[in-house]
Amino acid sequence: MKRYTVTLLLLFILTCVRGQGNESLKQNIDFRIDSLGNAMIQVSAKLTATQWQYWENTYGGKNISIFKRDLSRSMNQFYLYDFDYEDDKMERTFKVTFKAKGVARYQGNNKWLAEVGIKNPGFSKLDDQSYLVTTSMNDGGQLIQQNNTIRFPKKATNIKEDTDEFGAATFTYELKPLAGRSPLLLILGLALLVAGIAYALFVKLKPTPAAT
Repeated sequence: MKRYTVTLLLLFILTCVRGQGNESLKQNIDFRIDSLGNAMIQVSAKLTATQWQYWENTYGGKNISIFKRDLSRSMNQFYLYDFDYEDDKMERTFKVTFKAKGVARYQGNNKWLAEVGIKNPGFSKLDDQSYLVTTSMNDGGQLIQQNNTIRFPKKATNIKEDTDEFGAATFTYELKPLAGRSPLLLILGLALLVAGIAYALFVKLKPTPAAT
């Protein structure tokens, strides 16, 4: 199943702030992918007065738990957790930060694939470990402009941008996966420890030959 993460998120936020008129919506999404393929994601936007009023009526105050639930449903291909929400009513801005498991998937042979699901992307390389991916869409006369910053692990190499057969952004990169401690090595270590203790006890308890 194809995963259009940002497209779903974009449409979800559009639904949240839909109000009267055709005001444009600008939003920023920041992905910080770690060495396990999981990501810290931050979504922020500045709303017009009409959009903010609609947002407050729908998700303001004690309704943030509903926002978290709906956001999880819109990105149900990932397990989302550790939500943090901030807003500034005077500036009409909000920022929601959360963690997502499995944004990038290990393909074997130190190769990873990240399908961030940004349709019709424009790519700009910021530095060796990060890219800016821009996109825009029009829904019912309302324009959404989106800036997505994708940040890869510091040790990631050979990062390449691409699009899949449906025109959605993908990234491949190389990174040696974190190696867990081998159970065999642990067993061998315990065996050597036990053997060492047994030998020490044998030497200590060995009878001393009588003097002649």
